[in-house]
Amino acid sequence: MVPESQALQRRRLRQKIAISLSCRAAIKINTPLTQEKMQWLLDELFRCHNPFTCPHGRPIVLRLGIEEILRGFKRI
Repeated sequence: MVPESQALQRRRLRQKIAISLSCRAAIKINTPLTQEKMQWLLDELFRCHNPFTCPHGRPIVLRLGIEEILRGFKRI
């Protein structure tokens, strides 16, 4: 039987490896995507346990109010 501290260390190591692999596999900026690929990505994203941040805690989804959108287009 594996001591609890070793099991925790293994879990953390597996998590670090998964995070590293997910970053390397991420779609990079300016990568052209088809409509089907974009839809698949959104579908997969919202199947995740936490679809609002990357494994490092950076936001993936942002909520903008109408005023922020209008300001961004210099309408107010």
